[in-house]
This record gives sequence, structure tokens and C-alpha cells, in this order.
Amino acid sequence: MPATTLVCPHCEKTVEIQVSSVTRSRPCPECGEMVMLQMAEKSTKTKRRALLMNQAEPPTTTSLTRLEPSQGPQPLLGDAFDRMRLDPEVQQFRRRLVLGAGVVGLIVIVILGMSLYHAVQEKALQKELFGPGQTKAGAATSPSGSGGSAPAVTRMIPPEDVPLPVSSGNLVFRAPGSSELKTATAMPARGDAPENLARLAAAEEVLGKFLQAANWKQRALLVRNNLRVAPLMSIYYAKNADGPTVFDSIVETTELSPQFSEHVVVFEGGGRRLATVEHTAEGPRVDWESFVGAGEMAWSDFLEAKPTSPTLLRVLVSPAGHFENQFGDPGLLKCYSLRNISEPGAKVVYGYVDKASALAKELDYWLQQNSDATVPITLRLKFPLDAPVDFQVWITHVVQSGWVTK
Repeated sequence: MPATTLVCPHCEKTVEIQVSSVTRSRPCPECGEMVMLQMAEKSTKTKRRALLMNQAEPPTTTSLTRLEPSQGPQPLLGDAFDRMRLDPEVQQFRRRLVLGAGVVGLIVIVILGMSLYHAVQEKALQKELFGPGQTKAGAATSPSGSGGSAPAVTRMIPPEDVPLPVSSGNLVFRAPGSSELKTATAMPARGDAPENLARLAAAEEVLGKFLQAANWKQRALLVRNNLRVAPLMSIYYAKNADGPTVFDSIVETTELSPQFSEHVVVFEGGGRRLATVEHTAEGPRVDWESFVGAGEMAWSDFLEAKPTSPTLLRVLVSPAGHFENQFGDPGLLKCYSLRNISEPGAKVVYGYVDKASALAKELDYWLQQNSDATVPITLRLKFPLDAPVDFQVWITHVVQSGWVTK
């Protein structure tokens, strides 16, 4: 390998260095610093370049032996931590780590905010229902109120309803329109599992507290979906008498599913009402909307306003044959009697559908499933444009059979 004589830019001594056609740098034999042979190094603003001299003969073996140790691995300059910190891959990983921590922190903040919001809503509802200084537990233990006389109670079942057979052999009642006393026939003993009987007993207990509640604010704590239903109860009881519901007994309990049970409430005088109870993680809760037949509007407001857009209402449906005004053609239309139990003495309304429509077939199907030909159904109703009367409406949709919204 030929040797080249040059001046070292570091120690400025004339030295001989072995080079080849692919040589880029060699260590200086005198100072040991690396000498760039084909590139200029800018350590300062002053440019330095190795000076190439005439080539000489290859050095002797002695010279080669003396140069060998200088050609070994050279240590890297600077601190190892600084080199690692400035590594592009390390910097990219650090950015990803910071971004991930920020996303996790944001999710935690959102969850905490939602929990706090629901807690504040629940507290505000309790404060609105009972006022400051009272608690949910304290209100539940005193359903009779402050000791004053209870307001008048509105009968919540029309007197013409015929009671169904009930399951208590000791219950004696008088059916509406009859002067004879009747005794309910006892039902066979149930073979339910103990845990099911315990669930049903707890549901009956909560239903009893619901009926005996002194006012709607105390009753609201025992209903399902109370945050949504409480405002509806406030509007309802502003137009209807509030106070305890006078009843004789809860005579029959049926488990509809692991989530719902149905109970027959018998009122004084023989009227009866079905009450549905949902079994929740917080305990049994009564479905208030189905118990009173509430809808999106009060029944009297619906008849007065005559809305032309579909409105959800819970009604008792039975076949009818009233045809007049724009609903005067029995060859094209089917007529149904619609009764609402949410208001005492509420007016009966007639609903109409196209006789050949799927809606008429669906209504007839549900009526055929009931031997009394009177079925509780949740419907959407609307008045025709420029309706001349308030007792004829279009039936636009069957929401569901029954009044309990799952």
C-alpha cells in the first residue's frame, strides 16, 4: 500500500500515512487524531485541508507495526446519555408516550365529569322533591306526610270496568253496577323458587309504599326512570288530585320476566288496576306511566289542542262503529273506541284506520287475543286538518301492545 507524505492539520507535523483509492481518513502517527484525506472538516469557520505530498515507497515492517495500534476502534465523543436522548427513534417513542398519556388523562377527566354530573342531577332532584334539610331515606320512612289531612284522592279506574277474578279467597268486593257481594276464588299454591317469591314480595312492598305515598314527590322516588318521569308527574298532579291512593289489597302477583312483574291492585268499591314493577339493581321500581295511563300530552289538552302531528298516548282500545263527518264511510274505514284512564270522566274518542291497511290488521290481531275485546295499547294519534269535533282522530301507528315501555 503506497504511503503519502502530508502535513497533519492537528499537530502541523509532516507525517507519512498509508492510503488507497478508497481511503477516507487515517490516524496521525504523531498525535493520533483522524486526518480526513478526501473531505474538508469544518470545526471552525477556518477551512483546513490535508496537504498531499509526493508518494514514497511503502513503509517498512517496523513502521507498519508501529502504526497498527493506532488503527483500532476509536471512542465516540460526547456523553452516552446525550447521544441516546438525541436519537430520532427515542424522540419519536417519547412523543408517542406523551400523546398516549394525554389521551388517557382526557378519558379519565370525561368519566369523572359524567359521574359528577349524574350525582349533581340526582341531588338536585332529591332537593326539589323534598326541599332542603330532608333526605331520601327520611322521606321514605314517613309516607303519611306531616300529620295533616290527606288531599282528596281521585278514583283512577272508571266505574264501568268489570274486575277480573283475583287470587285472595278472603277478599269480598262489590262489582261496579251490581248490588251483590262477591268473593274471589283462591288460586292454587305457586311453585316458584324461594328467590322468586322473595323478589315478588319485595315488589309488593314497594308497590304498597308507592300507593300510600303522601304526595307525588315521595312517590317519584319509587318509580322507574325517575329523572325523566318526575317532571311528567309534576305536570300530571298539577291537574289531578294528589295524595295517597286508597286501595283494598294487592291480590295477584305474576312474574312476567326476570325484569318485570305484574300486580293486581283492588280499590275500594271493586275497581282494579294492573301495576307493573321493574326489578332493578337499586331495588323494585313501579312503572308510573303505565299505572296512570300517561302520554306525551294530558288527555284533555290533546282534545283541546287538536294536534295534527302524531302524539303518543296510552289508551284502552275496543271495536266501535261510529261513522260521521270525514270519517263517514264504513266501507273504507275501521272504527275503534279509545278510552284514557288518566283523567276521571275523560271523553271517549273514536279512532279510524284504513280498513285494508296493515295497521287495521295489527289492531284486530291484538283485540282477538283478548277475550274482553278491550286491550291496553300505546298508540300515536292525530286530528285531521280543520277537525270539526274533538272526538274523531286518525290512528297513525301502533307503538306497542300494553302500556309499559321496555
